[in-house]
Amino acid sequence: MKHITTLVMAVTCAYAGAASDVKVGVLPFADATASGGATLGESLSRATQAEIVHSTQLEGRVVPVPAGLRTDQLDSAKIVGLGRDNHVDLIVLGTVLDAHAEQSNHSGSGPSIFGQSIGAGLHSTKATVTLQADVYDVASGKKLESLRLSGAQSDRKVSGNVYTSLGSLDTSSPAFQTSTLGKAMQKAIADLVKHLDADASKTATTVSAKAE
Repeated sequence: MKHITTLVMAVTCAYAGAASDVKVGVLPFADATASGGATLGESLSRATQAEIVHSTQLEGRVVPVPAGLRTDQLDSAKIVGLGRDNHVDLIVLGTVLDAHAEQSNHSGSGPSIFGQSIGAGLHSTKATVTLQADVYDVASGKKLESLRLSGAQSDRKVSGNVYTSLGSLDTSSPAFQTSTLGKAMQKAIADLVKHLDADASKTATTVSAKAE
């Protein structure tokens, strides 16, 4: 029994070590909504890289697109080639398919002080974000999966800024991150990173390391 326990622990440690060595490259996101600013793609790739570092044992890297190319011009061969050039094991290309928030306003009366009623405006906001992510194993050149990921958030606030679309906002700014739309985006990115963490065990690099 002791030998079996030792063997299980050794295999677990070997797997964890192999997975922690996996480098994940994140390309700038494409914006299918056409509502984001010029820096949207880079902001979301940095947010994804930060979530990888925060939530997993993987090494996240932002992979820039070469000058003269747009993200929407990248095919599978170019994506895998960029992965090899940047020495990563997995590479992901994300696309924002939808990002919007709907707001409803309600007015009401607050507490009464000295016979005077204090009015308050209540904002109810519902935000939805849908991402697509294509994940490639760089060593084999194969697409591991194509994901559809959603994030939703509902907030009720008395006051504050409400972002109903991406616009020209800096998605890395605290104002956006604490907004309803920003929280929905963070949920979708967190879901993406969970899939990337699971995909780390499928790369040719990890499989080879576990076999040794």
